[in-house]
Formats: sequence, structure tokens, C-alpha cells
Amino acid sequence: MNDDTLPGCHCCEGQQPRPAIYNAPGLPALAWRIDTQPGFNQRMLAELPLWRDPATGSAAPRPLAALTTREASDATLALVDAAACVADVLSFYQERIANEGFLRTATERRSVLELARAVGYELRPGVAAGVHLVFTVEDAPGAPGVCTIAAASPIQSVPPQGKLPQVFETTDELLARAEWNALRPRLTRPADMALLDISGGANPLVLRLVLLLPQGSVPANTDGLHQGLASGDLYRLDPGLPVDATVDALEVARVYLGADANTIQAGELLLFVGKNGGKLRQLVLRATEVKEEKALQRVRIALEPLPDPVQPAAPPQLQWYLPVGMLSVGKYAQAQVENVSFTSGNIATTFGGKAWQESELQAMLAIQGWSGQQLVQAISASLQPPAQPVAPEAGAFSFGARLGFFGHNAPQWNSLPASNTKGGAAYYPKNWDGTNPGIWTDSQGGTIAPHHAYLERPLPGLAPGGWMVFDAPGAKASTYVLYDAREAARADYGLSGRAMGLRIAGSDGKPLASAPTEGFTFRDTTAHVASRRQPLVELPIDAPVAAGSQHVELSAMVLGLARGRPLAFVGPRSDIPGVDAAEIVLLDDVVHANGRSTLVLKGNKGLQFSYLREGLRIHANVVAATHGESVQEVLGSGDASRPFQQFTLRRPPTTHLSAANSSGAQSTLALRVNGLLWNERPSLYGAGPDEHVFATRIDNEARMTLLFGDGRQGARLPTGQLNLRASYRTGMGADGEVAAGSLTMPRAMPLGLRGVSNPLPAGGAQDPEKLEDARRNAPLTLLTFERVVSLSDYQDFARAFPGIGKARADLVSVAGAPRVLVSVLGATGGAPGAELLDNLRQAITDQSDPSQHFALAAAALRHFRCTAALVIDPQYTADAVLADGSTRLLQAYGFEARDLAQPVTAAAVLALLQQVPGVVAVQLTVLQPYGAATGGDTAQQVLPAFGARWDAATGAMQPAELLLLNPAAVQLLEAKP
Repeated sequence: MNDDTLPGCHCCEGQQPRPAIYNAPGLPALAWRIDTQPGFNQRMLAELPLWRDPATGSAAPRPLAALTTREASDATLALVDAAACVADVLSFYQERIANEGFLRTATERRSVLELARAVGYELRPGVAAGVHLVFTVEDAPGAPGVCTIAAASPIQSVPPQGKLPQVFETTDELLARAEWNALRPRLTRPADMALLDISGGANPLVLRLVLLLPQGSVPANTDGLHQGLASGDLYRLDPGLPVDATVDALEVARVYLGADANTIQAGELLLFVGKNGGKLRQLVLRATEVKEEKALQRVRIALEPLPDPVQPAAPPQLQWYLPVGMLSVGKYAQAQVENVSFTSGNIATTFGGKAWQESELQAMLAIQGWSGQQLVQAISASLQPPAQPVAPEAGAFSFGARLGFFGHNAPQWNSLPASNTKGGAAYYPKNWDGTNPGIWTDSQGGTIAPHHAYLERPLPGLAPGGWMVFDAPGAKASTYVLYDAREAARADYGLSGRAMGLRIAGSDGKPLASAPTEGFTFRDTTAHVASRRQPLVELPIDAPVAAGSQHVELSAMVLGLARGRPLAFVGPRSDIPGVDAAEIVLLDDVVHANGRSTLVLKGNKGLQFSYLREGLRIHANVVAATHGESVQEVLGSGDASRPFQQFTLRRPPTTHLSAANSSGAQSTLALRVNGLLWNERPSLYGAGPDEHVFATRIDNEARMTLLFGDGRQGARLPTGQLNLRASYRTGMGADGEVAAGSLTMPRAMPLGLRGVSNPLPAGGAQDPEKLEDARRNAPLTLLTFERVVSLSDYQDFARAFPGIGKARADLVSVAGAPRVLVSVLGATGGAPGAELLDNLRQAITDQSDPSQHFALAAAALRHFRCTAALVIDPQYTADAVLADGSTRLLQAYGFEARDLAQPVTAAAVLALLQQVPGVVAVQLTVLQPYGAATGGDTAQQVLPAFGARWDAATGAMQPAELLLLNPAAVQLLEAKP
């Protein structure tokens, strides 16, 4: 029969069989509808001719069989159509209800919340961000210098554009002091310089200017290093400084003099005089470069290099060292019980050359009743150089005048009249231009007693005992001590005039009986006189405060720093110019020696960054703070006649803080009933009838409700008038991760406080648990049973821990022994904070096998770049298609969508872009790790992301990697077909 002959009612076509409802496992949604409106309508129309009244039996007639019309305007068909619509709606909601009954397919937060409660899991309420605050105390004259910051002091942030201010509160009370505002590392070391004789007893002497260092403090392969020298072999420029029995000596090519040395110019001579017992040694060096450093009140002078062995052209960086007699000895002084008076002698005896731990020093001050501030002042004053040098004849000297000797400007001998040069009565029979007499004789080679030499002109102010250096192009510079200098009339070399007669002293301080023998000629010799002793200022320590340092010596002595106090290291990094860094470390101990304090840092890793010593600031007025504002609230009145009373807090969300327990968080809620504290429990199940406990529930709007017992499971609330009072904090989540330097507004300004700031951004926050996270985390309660045994247990436990967004556990072989490395990232995408990592580490330790060693580390973030050309359908707007493609790429390869150690393939990128509406074809031109030098733009087929592994090159375990698309390195272009 042809279709054209069928009636319009389609009754002869028959009914299609209902498809069986089947759902494959693992689907994100269930198909539960038995039919839709068209299907319901068709089936009901097909049943109309077959309907009969049930009360009349099977042989009764079918009254609707005669209804053959199928026009939509018919009233009966309209009623059927309406009924089909009702059935469609009912089946739709039946399917939705079925989906909400399973954890994987539920879309409502309330559904997930109730399903999770069925297995004893509560959706994570989120955790508040944490940060460390640095307080600055007013140190102006007259200020108290001390400020007490109470616990729970509120600090408000300065929000960026479009954001709201956030309030943080300090966790503990802080006693801040002005001297702890910004401690500085030791910037200089004593200029303990000496002259070293390297001639080995040969003649003439060969001297070098060296810097004395503790033995072994400089690498053995350093140029110009002389190791293991006895102090008796050295001629020190300042014999008053203490020295070890055996030292190393490093040749130097520059010195630092006081600010008064700014008159020295390049090319002038400097004299260095060293002393060893009664012996003196002198070394003359020429200044090649003079630079005044006004800010540091010193002058840097570069010295000429000396021949064989070659002196370094520039001094090497001085690596820092532990002061001898302090930490390297391991033996510390102890507090004295007997009475010791506060005198300079007792201070020198008690503290000179001794190392004190902070605890012992505080005990000493308490026992003796000494003032810590006065002790620091006395020790600092004792370290200042004396007003007069210990040995005035030793040190570094410059010269105030340079003169020639009498006769250097004499006319040529041949130019004199014959009567003066020939004949018996000639004054100058010897040709001084031929004989070239020395400065120690007259023009004819005769003596010039009682003086040894004559300067060309009088020079007032030449003091006896001063140093002189005579220098000539053809002779080695020689050093002399002036015994006497007198103005005298002099006639020689065809000249006459006033000159300055010099008498030179010997080593015994008496004038020489005869003139020296050095061959200085009268015309080309220069006398450097009017010596001035230049103090050697302390040398700068060029080496940075290196990463991994566990001991940092300060520039001064600082008392009162307690063990366990957080310290903020803030300053420019030495490895990346122009980049500042900050970190928080805990203080393990403080050791005082030689008038300075050394900070001993807790942990075995030391500092994370390497800092330029000059710019580093160490803040000790540091206290931890967490996001959230305190609230005091009267909940209502208890009624002993009512079981299971409930009260809801008025200001959601209630702040939860990260904690080292199995749940990973603890509430800030504290409830008192009639002034007595009641305790919170996860559930009232198992609670005794007299236990003052309550349970909490958090609804979909983050409101917290308090549940009380019925007298069988937990005590009932006692009857009273407004006798329930709650204290809690409100505010948490990702909004609390404020930027560094934004927490600067204290709600109250205590006396003596100047300011506050946060050197590091706040971190460790997490918003209330999302549906996708809840689906994954809720079953973990049944998988781990609050114990960590298998490799997957480590990963599941860390992933469900509040504040953690990504986690992966890998088994790494370290020296043949298996180690579990858990790589984690914070919920907001960055590295977790130190406090969050410590809490997670402690929580895993409490739940795991103590024999299984594990490590916890922040995962490594890596990025890749992508460029593609899209052929776009002309019916679509090209810009909209390109924007849609970029959005899809960023979503698919963003933090939320990626897992640790998940690679990126070119095939997946192509498939994703091909699904964008309007895209006809895709050509992937660039797919590379961001910043990788691959020799050109190429599209790699696979970009690997590695799990945790052992790196033999560095000798350390490397965490797992998270490979993300760099938002600034994605480029989609339109290509013509």
C-alpha cells in the first residue's frame, strides 16, 4: 500500500517500541526520561481507538473508535496534547531528581552536601588566608621605643580597583621594639692588613700587601692566597688588633681609607708600614684610581699591581665566615651566680673573646640586674677605634707635598761662564750634568753636613718622626724617617736661595751619622713629604647573604630575640638584578660574640633566596595574621524543655583556619552558655547526656547553624534569658589573598607604632568546596578511613586537605630506598604557604606509617605557548570565532582543568579548536614549552609534564610538574582557505 492512500490519522502506522533506559558507567549525567512530549502525544493518540470503559468488560464497545480526526483544533486532541505536555514536564523533573540522587551526576550544591553527609563527609567550608605582618616602631628621639600589639589586632588592606578591603587579625600578642625594626647583616669586616715578606729570606725583600683572614675561610684555589701563616711572619699595619695564631693572607689591590683621604689623587704614592715586634717594614704603592664614596664616608683607592707573583687586578669577593671562637667552637659562656659589678673591666673580662647564647645572656642580665641596653652601648663603645693609634709609626700614609731637591732646576753646566768652570779659582770645576751627583752631596760630590739632603724650598709643618718617600725613575722608591727639618740658606748649582735641610733618622730614632747610599740623583728625584696617617676603614663584605645560609651575623649586638620568633628577610636578590624578594624564617637561636649577634635559623635548608648584603633588611617585629574579622554575637535563649535546639549565626561565612588535623581546618567559633564554654563536635552521635557539646552544619549559602542535644545524645541547653553568646570571625576564601604591601591600615594605632605592612602576599586560602571538588573528595573518606598507607592514600589525603588544589604522590628511588614525594599546589594556583605545608605534613605524619618516609614539596609550574591559523566559515564573524577559540584553549589548559604530570598533545589542541563553531580547518604552527630555545617555531607533537623524580645532576628529588597555557603566549590567526 502506498503512503498516499493512508488516512491522515496515521493510526495504521503502528507504535514505535519504547527504548530501554540504559546508562553506561561513568557518565556525567543520567538519561532517565521515558519519553518526551511528541512521544507521549503519539502514544496517547494511538491508544484512543482502543480505549473502553473498564467497568463494562472486554466485550464492551470502544466509544472513541469513531474519533478519526487528527486536527489540532479538535477539543479532544487538544486535551491529549496538554496531557502530553504534563507528562513531558513530569518526566523531565523525574530525570533531574534521579541525577540529584547520585554524587557524580548531581548539579545542586545542596544535593552534593546531603549525599556527602550520608557517608559522614561535610563539604569543606573553605579556609582563610594567612600572612605575616611586619610592624615598625617609632624610633624618633623621645619616643618610647616599645609597642605592644595585642592579639586579634585588626589590620585592613588597601584594596585594588574593583575589590573590597579585607580585614586580617594577628594571631598572637607581639612586643615590638624600635631596635628590631630593620636589622642589618654585617656589612664590613676589620681591615686587618699586613705586609707579607715573600722573598724567603733573600735580599732584597719582596713585600705584598695582604688581608688577614681566619684560616680556611677562603677557597684554596683563590688567586693571591697564602695559607697557614704564623702571625710572627706578618708585619701588621694595626698591631693593636687581635689575631689568631695561624691565619690565611689574601693579596689585595685596593684599600678603603677614611673620608679625609679625598684629597689623594690618582698617581700619588701611598706608604704602608707594618710592624712586628720592634721591626718595621715599608711598602710603597701608587694609587691608580681614587673614588670617593660619600654615602659610606670612605674613599676607595685602587693600587698599582706588583710584578711576579702577579697581584690580582681586582680583589676577589670575600666569602663570609663564622667568626672564630663563636659558632665554630660550640662552647658558650655561662651566667655567673656571684655578684659582678657593672664596670668596663668586668664587661671586658665577661664578654671579651667569648660567645653567649641568648638564653644564657638573659639569665646573666637577670641575675646581675644589669641593663641590656647599657650593656649593648658599653660593648659597642669598646669596639670603636682608640683616639690615638697604638703604633703611630705603623699604618697607611699619604703625603701632603711633593718637592724636588735643591739644584734640580739648575742651568746646564756648559752654559756657565768659563770663569766659574775652568781655572784654579773655578767654583764648579766638575760637570754636574756629566757626573749627575746624588741628593746626598753638593754639585761637586762634597758632603753637605750637618744635613743629609736639601729640598728645593722651605716647607713649613714638617714634623719630626714623619715618613718620607724618595722616588726617581731610575731607582726604587725608598722610605725614610724624618729626624729634623730646618730652613737654611743654600748656594750651589749656580743658584742661591732658601731651602729646607733634612736630617734622616735611623731605626733607633737617632740621626744617621752618614748619608744614605741610595742612588737618587739631584734632577729627577721627587720627595714625598708631610706624611699623614690615614685610618683604614673596615672593608666591605662583597659576598651576598647566600641561599641556604643558616647563620647570619648582624652588624650590631641585639638582645631579647626569643627562639621561635618569625623573621622577615626582605631585600634585592643577588642572582637576579633588579628583583626584590622576601621570605619568612623562624629563629632557632641567637649567639652573641665580639660585640655582634648571629642569628641561627631553624630548619636544615636555610634561606630560600640569595640577597645583596647592602640592601638586605631583617625585620624582627613580625607576627602571623589570618583573614577574618572578630564578631561577638548573642544567639538567643536556651530552653531546657526543647530538644535539638538550633541557632544560626548572623554573619556568614564563619572563618575556618588551616590546622594540622585530619579535616585540615578548625573553626574560629567559640560558644559560651551561661558563661561556660561548650565544645564543638562533628556529630552529636555518641555524645553523653550530660556533655556540653554541639554540632554545626553549613548550608548552601555558607550560613552556619548550631545543633544542640536532646538530653540523650548531648545535653539540652539550660533555660535562660539570652544566655547563648558566640564569638567567631567572619570572612575567608580567595578574596583574602591580598597582594604584598597592601595590609597597611591598622584599625587602632597603639602608642609608639609607626606603621605595618606585609612583605609577602597572603596565601593558603580556599573558597567553600566546589561541586567538582566535592564529587572527588567525598568518597575519599571511605577510601582512606583517616589513615594513609598506600601511594594513592597520600595523594587522596593531600588532595582533600583544605587549601590544596592539586596533589600527586610518586614513588621515587633515593639511593636505592623508596621515598614518597607528594607534590602539591594551593587552591588558588600558586605554591602553598609554609604554614599550610607544615599543617599538611603533620596531618599526614599523624595518619601514616612512621616507617614510610615521605617528603612534601610544591609542584613546579611550567607553561607552553600555542599559535594556530584557523580557516573560518565566511558566515561567521572572524573576531568572534578567534575569541571563542582562545577562551576554550585557556579554559581547557588552565589551572582548574589540568592535572599534575598531564602532558599536552598537538592532537588534543587540534581537536579542541576544530570543535569551535565557525572553524573549517586548523593549522597548528607553534606548540612549544614557553621560554624553551628550540631553534625556531615548531609544533611539537607532545609536550611532556613529568611526575616526581630523582635528579642526579642536582642530587635532589624534583616535584611533579603542572603544564599550563601561558595566557600571554596564545595566538590565533585567521587563515584564508
